[in-house]
Amino acid sequence: MASADTNNADWKLWYWPGIKGRGEYVRLVFEEAGVQYEDVGVKGGFDSVVQFCFKGGNKHFPVRAPPVLQKGDFVLSGTNVIMNYLNTKFGWGPADAESRAHIEQILAVVTDAVAEGRLAFHPKDFYASHKIQVEESKSYVKQYGEQRLPKYMQHFEDILKQNGGTPEAPGFLVGSSITAADLAVYHYLAAAEQHYRPYYEAQAAPLAKAFQASIGQRPRIATYLASPRCQPWDNDSMM
Repeated sequence: MASADTNNADWKLWYWPGIKGRGEYVRLVFEEAGVQYEDVGVKGGFDSVVQFCFKGGNKHFPVRAPPVLQKGDFVLSGTNVIMNYLNTKFGWGPADAESRAHIEQILAVVTDAVAEGRLAFHPKDFYASHKIQVEESKSYVKQYGEQRLPKYMQHFEDILKQNGGTPEAPGFLVGSSITAADLAVYHYLAAAEQHYRPYYEAQAAPLAKAFQASIGQRPRIATYLASPRCQPWDNDSMM
């Protein structure tokens, strides 16, 4: 259940418009919680995000890069940090410190998995477009798809199994109800299916794939995915 002050419409997400990107992880938390938020970049454009994050628009605690969460004077950056904060704020998952540490652990693993997957598309220049390094990226994409993706998918498979999941009823990663960890892993798997499809399809990971389908079919998530609020996939990254 969301705490009393989370239903206000003054949450803001600062992220680049036109792609899912890392901002999608944060959007999914708000959508699943049924909490209103303003997707500022979508409304205000690319320049509004640049101004807030890098050109003095943020008068509060300094942030490194989008996605950035804001509510009043409070600002926070870092995808996994934001997700973990909102998970606690919305009262999701078990209350014991050990379970919360496991949620945080999973969020950190997803951060690593996404960073590696993105890097494969940008091996020549990490900051440049994939379009200028397509040929150079092919061996790295293959390597990630064959060597790293299976390890990450198996890791999530193992967590679901340990928590009592089956392909018929995959359940959740930590405890018996939704947490930010579930949404992070869901979106990582969806990104892997989108950008590493042949390698994703080659994996025998029935629990992880059933889990992905189950989260995607949750009423609020399914409604969001079918709505104009849902941004398109980037064409050439792990985003």
